[in-house]
Amino acid sequence: MAAVPITLPDLGAGDEPVRVSLWLVDPGQPVLEADRVVELLVSGITFDVSAPVSGTLTRVERIEHTIVATGDVLGWIDTAEP
Repeated sequence: MAAVPITLPDLGAGDEPVRVSLWLVDPGQPVLEADRVVELLVSGITFDVSAPVSGTLTRVERIEHTIVATGDVLGWIDTAEP
């Protein structure tokens, strides 16, 4: 089993808080590389974070409404074949 982190990229938000707005995938659901998995909110603008690999979302580290920073692990994707 290979767990790959979903990390928050640098959005160029400066001092503005970045907040987890909505998870678009629930733990246990399969995702494909580049699928949108989580929506973030910065100053009224939404940004999507995509899955870095194909697999199954196994864990959410940052729940909705949590403030996050560049490099934070938002969740984990398991790339193991069923």
